[in-house]
Amino acid sequence: MAEFQAVIMAAGTGSRMFPLTEKIPKALLPVGNLPLIWYPINLLDKAGFEEIIIVVLDSALPRFHQLLPIVCNPKLKLDFVTIPDDADMGTADSLRYIKDKIEKDVFVVSCDLVTDIALHHLADIHRSHDATVSAFLAPVLQTSADREFANNPKAKKKTDNTDQHDYISIDSRESRLLFFASEADLDETLVIRKPLLKRYPCINIVKNLMDAHLYIIKKWIVDYLAENKSVSSIKGELIPFLVNKQFQKNKKVNNVDPKSGGTVVEELYSGRPDIYDFAKEDDIMSYTRQLSSWSGTLTDIDHTNSIRCHTYVMENGICLRTNTVPLYMEANRQIPKLLPGFTGKEITLVHPLATIKPKSQVGNDCMVDESVSIGEKVSIKKSVIGKHTVIGERVKISNSVIMDHVTIMEGCNIQGSIICTNAHIKKNVSLKDCQVGDSHTISEGADLKGEALIAEQMMNFE
Repeated sequence: MAEFQAVIMAAGTGSRMFPLTEKIPKALLPVGNLPLIWYPINLLDKAGFEEIIIVVLDSALPRFHQLLPIVCNPKLKLDFVTIPDDADMGTADSLRYIKDKIEKDVFVVSCDLVTDIALHHLADIHRSHDATVSAFLAPVLQTSADREFANNPKAKKKTDNTDQHDYISIDSRESRLLFFASEADLDETLVIRKPLLKRYPCINIVKNLMDAHLYIIKKWIVDYLAENKSVSSIKGELIPFLVNKQFQKNKKVNNVDPKSGGTVVEELYSGRPDIYDFAKEDDIMSYTRQLSSWSGTLTDIDHTNSIRCHTYVMENGICLRTNTVPLYMEANRQIPKLLPGFTGKEITLVHPLATIKPKSQVGNDCMVDESVSIGEKVSIKKSVIGKHTVIGERVKISNSVIMDHVTIMEGCNIQGSIICTNAHIKKNVSLKDCQVGDSHTISEGADLKGEALIAEQMMNFE
C-alpha cells in the first residue's frame, strides 16, 4: 500500500445517534468495549499502512489522545488534524482542509465503518482500471429490528433514516459505477443522463447495496476540490458528480502538436477551469483517447474517458455503518463473534478481573469488561457490559449495551436498551428499547419503553 495514503474522517457530531453522542464523539462510542474508530484504524493497520491521518474536532482531540494509545498498535503513527467545532464541514470540506498533507492517491474511510474487507481487493480494482475514484459497496445489512418486522408484518416498525437507500447501477464486467444517488438527495424522480444511455442503453438500478464510505480517490481530485469549494460532501456530491461526468464529452479538444508529438489544448469555451483540467494524464494516453472509438470493454482500462469510477462489491463478510442507534445496537450484538477475526487472535469475552457471583449467568454471546461487579441471580444475554459497571442482584439484561461506570441496582429488567457512561438505574426499573444518556438517573420503579432520556428531559420515539 506504499502508493496510497490513508485518512479517517472522525469529525462528525453523530446527530443521528443522539443521545449517545451527547457527551462523547461518535468515533469514540464503545463497540465491543473498543472505541468505534478502532475498527477502521485496525483495518488500515492490517493492510500495511504505517501512518493514518485522522480528522477530528478541536474539542474532541484530548479524548482521542487519551483513548487510542491504549488500544491501537503503538507502531502506528496517528496524525491528528483538528477542525473548528463551529466550521460545519462535510467530508469533502475536510479533505480540502488537509490538501497540503495529501501527496498520493488516498484511502478515505469513515470512522463508523465496521468491516472485515481485505483492502487489497479495492486497491486492485483501483490500480487495474486506473480509476479516478473507487468505492467499496456492500449488501444492505438487515438489523434484528428489520428481521423482527419481516417475521411479524403486523408489528409496528420504527421509522428512522436507516430506511433510506442508495440507488446504484454497476457494469459488472468492468466493475464500473454507472449510476449513484442517495435517496436522501433525490426528488421524486431518478434522472438518467443521455451520455450514459448512449453508452449503456440498458442499465439495472438496485437499492440493495450500500455505500460503505470507503473510497480510494486520485490525488488530482483533491487538487480539484481545493479549487472548487462548492462541493461539501464526498458521498452526497462528489461521487455522484464524478459518476455523471464519466461519459460526458470534454469541452476542450486535445490535438497533437506535429513538432513535439505532444498535445495542445484548444479552448472551446472560456470560463473557470473544469474538472478535466485537473486530470493528470500523459500525452500518449490523451492522444489514444482522442483517436480511439473503442469502448474499452475488452481491457482493464477504458481509454475513452479521463474520468473513471469503479467499485468493489463485497460478496462475503461483514460490513455495517454504525451511524444510527439501531445500527449501533446491531454492531454490538454481532461483535462478540466477529472480534477474533478483526484482531487475529482469541478474545476473552469475560475479562478475568470481572467479578461474577456463582448463581449468575452470562451468555457466551456477551462481553464483560474489566472491574465489572455482577451480583447474585443476574441473567445477561446478548449484551455488552463496559468496565467498572456495578450490577445488583436479580437483574435481567438482554440485547443491550451498558457503557462504563454504570450502576444498575437490584431487581431491574433491561431489554434492547443502551445505558451510557455514569448512568444510575435505581431499584426495580424496567427499560425496553430505551437510550439513557450520560450521567442520567432513572428513578426507582420506573417502567419505560421506547424513550431517550437525558438529564431531566425525556424523548419518546413511539
